[in-house]
Amino acid sequence: MDDLQESYDSVRRLQFRMRLSTISAIGEANDSEHPNVLRLSIIRRRLDHIIIALILRLPMFLQSLPRALFPGFFLPDRVILKRLKPDWLDEFDNEKRIYERLENLQGRMIPRLYGEARFEGTRALVLSEVLGIMPWEQELPPLKLEEFKALVEVVFQELNALGLGYEDISMGNFIIAKDRVVLVDLESVYEAEPENREYMFNSDRVQLGTVYQRYLDNYENGLL
Repeated sequence: MDDLQESYDSVRRLQFRMRLSTISAIGEANDSEHPNVLRLSIIRRRLDHIIIALILRLPMFLQSLPRALFPGFFLPDRVILKRLKPDWLDEFDNEKRIYERLENLQGRMIPRLYGEARFEGTRALVLSEVLGIMPWEQELPPLKLEEFKALVEVVFQELNALGLGYEDISMGNFIIAKDRVVLVDLESVYEAEPENREYMFNSDRVQLGTVYQRYLDNYENGLL
């Protein structure tokens, strides 16, 4: 068992920093496959609530400075902390860059990025928690192939319009949230060369169909 896996095996209290904020939380691993991703419940003292209430009474133009310097006061009660994995610096930087570039999609088609943090000496992203289910958690019978592809297509079209594609086609990277799909894990979002875009984007869609059809085959064969 590596150090990263071992450090996330249980629910624990932790702290992380964002700008001048030191934030306490109760954290647990999102799942065994992603020990670097933690679901956090923010812990706030009574004094924190008083400070937040006072800041929120200020005019908006006066709130900008404390919001920038002390972002921890303005986080929701539940967030996701995604820690940099060893030897994954390029992917981490790419994911942060993509979130910033896709700011208008945050909170709708991708999680919201609240900012970068320091956690146990390592960089981390603080993201919104997406309320939904994984594709394999659907009530049976599951969505048909074309129904699922139609939901994902809405997100893919937004990416493709910006010249971006999504390479890591995995069931674990799509969260079904009511009548939409939210795309997570943006490390492998790529920028395609103009002359290759049609081919690359079509390849992403073919791969999506292959992955979801495999899930449907397991359902039809009674393996779910």
